[in-house]
Amino acid sequence: MADFSFSPRFLQELAEWEKIASASERELVDRALAAIVTNPTLPGRVPSFYDPLAPSHLYRAAKVMIHYRVENDSVQFLNLFFSPA
Repeated sequence: MADFSFSPRFLQELAEWEKIASASERELVDRALAAIVTNPTLPGRVPSFYDPLAPSHLYRAAKVMIHYRVENDSVQFLNLFFSPA
């Protein structure tokens, strides 16, 4: 299992999303975050191509996209993309 951290932007987006998410959606995202930390190279991720010098990935869970990167055996969650209801 890797170390992990959350960017301030991710935490802001997570707080906004949690206001409109159902309990089952929150559970799916919690499981996805745990799966990413356990195995950052898990199947289903796609490269984001955002910054070639610091590669990052996108992973879909429920109705959100989790944007993260792995650096020195540590997962950093960068953004949580979602469409407001």
